[in-house]
Amino acid sequence: MNSLFKLVRRPALGLPHRLLFSTTPAPSKDLKALMRTLPPKPEPPEDDSCCLTGCEFCVWDLYDDDMREYQQQAKAISEEFEKQGKPVPEELKPENLRDSIDPTMRAFLDLERELAMKDQDKDD
Repeated sequence: MNSLFKLVRRPALGLPHRLLFSTTPAPSKDLKALMRTLPPKPEPPEDDSCCLTGCEFCVWDLYDDDMREYQQQAKAISEEFEKQGKPVPEELKPENLRDSIDPTMRAFLDLERELAMKDQDKDD
């Protein structure tokens, strides 16, 4: 298996293994090969797939995590294009890397993440 991928299990959800992508571009400087390592942009969950009860592993949290990973990898590939003096493809431009979450849901997710980090800091 390519070193860009690692298998992860989210046992609390009982989900099967997922492929997560490294945020570091492949050592190859072949830009086409780098573009092939970029996974499809994550799709947000359906509006009715969240119960809004503050689950530990909310579908929106999973989407947010996947989107952040996607953005990090896309940014690393974009930087490689710039370093080689090549034009950055449209799908890698910052305005096309934004998530498509409703602003109200984005504010809710950011608040939830901030509260979780405060709780984690208290425990440490």
